[in-house]
Amino acid sequence: MSNLYHNDIYKFEEPVKSYWESTTTSNYKYEKLSKNIKTNIVVIGAGYTGISCALTLAKKYDEDVVLLEAGHIGWGSSARNAGFCCIPPAKMSVAKMFKKYGKEETKKFFKNTIEGSNFTKDLIKEYKIDCDLTGDCNYEVAPHPSYFESIKEEALIYKNEFGIETEVYSQEEFNEIGHTGEEQFGAFSYKPGFAINPLKLLLGLAEQAKKAGVLIYQKSKVTKIEKKLEKFNVIANGHIITSNKIVMATNGFYKDDLFPDLNNMILPVISNIIITRPLTNEEVKSHNFVTHNPILNLRNLLFYYRLLKDNRFLFGARGDLIGSDQSSLLKSKKMEKQMKSIFPNWKHVEIDFYWRGLVAVTRKLTPSIGKLNDDEIYYSFGYQANGVNTAPWSGNELAKLIFSNSKELNISKFYQSLPKKYPFPFLRLLYFRIACLYYGLIDR
Repeated sequence: MSNLYHNDIYKFEEPVKSYWESTTTSNYKYEKLSKNIKTNIVVIGAGYTGISCALTLAKKYDEDVVLLEAGHIGWGSSARNAGFCCIPPAKMSVAKMFKKYGKEETKKFFKNTIEGSNFTKDLIKEYKIDCDLTGDCNYEVAPHPSYFESIKEEALIYKNEFGIETEVYSQEEFNEIGHTGEEQFGAFSYKPGFAINPLKLLLGLAEQAKKAGVLIYQKSKVTKIEKKLEKFNVIANGHIITSNKIVMATNGFYKDDLFPDLNNMILPVISNIIITRPLTNEEVKSHNFVTHNPILNLRNLLFYYRLLKDNRFLFGARGDLIGSDQSSLLKSKKMEKQMKSIFPNWKHVEIDFYWRGLVAVTRKLTPSIGKLNDDEIYYSFGYQANGVNTAPWSGNELAKLIFSNSKELNISKFYQSLPKKYPFPFLRLLYFRIACLYYGLIDR
């Protein structure tokens, strides 16, 4: 199976040179799979979904679980993202949700989404994970005066329809409590919302899963899965794990190579991040950047950014379309230019880190959590770039489904059922390039 992107983005053996990796050294202590073993459940993918699912299965349901990761623990998108806990995990407007699913089902979806935010926060509290938790809400900023009315409308819908605490700020008001800049024409806030160091959260959860009895193997890429006499042989590093059930938790890094029923459903989209050197207090004051809450700039092709605890500035955007190391470098230079056009007082600030990861977009435009009809194969994917909010909660819901042996969960229909496959899947990137060109023109 050929990769959708350049091989550079799939180098499982190499650590990602992210800022998060520079803040910790404890993620290389897990072993590789080096022998044949038997277990009840194999979880493939040690990101938030896989670790949360394995942790719940072992701790709450006393299940026998093996967790496999192709890279080191913390290689994938769960430890590469910007650490924003945002809502909702969907790429459609509330109006479209109402039309497609109805008002009551949409309310249930937002209720589950809020549960997701709270679940992530509760895990941090329960296990006392030091992951640089910061902020108490999220801000969405109007990049142009024409966006301000729609921002006010969204805040009203969140408040009236879903009971979410919101507040609207004019440009002048947000200058005082948020920041100034060339693309700030008012904002609104919603709760709950916060930001974290995503790698520290992941490593904290992995530690708890290990304590609960989960066998965790890193640098153990699954190359083949065979079914024999109602059992699965999961092959990694030339060794076989025999299991009764399989959980697929690879999300954006799934390469259409293990299960025909799950192939061609994900459009993995690259998201790139740059991080500056620590800003001086004078530089921070020059844009009155007084908030540590995560911020979305509501362009069609979103920018997202936040001030870190050490005064570094994180800036993220939709990534390159090739996936090579060279294209990543070029994209980081373009993003630096974009960041400095929005925050011109920082035009001399150097960039210390740049990297990228894959987010999973599907035709359904919402996550999918469930079980294949005729097999003991469970899945959760498609968080539409909202994994910090959705993935730990989804892993926990998946554990409930596996343990209960029921066919579906008592959660919103938004999460249930698989997305449709992409037609002519080899053209997925072409579809995306056309969409990026279109939205890029609108943003200009």
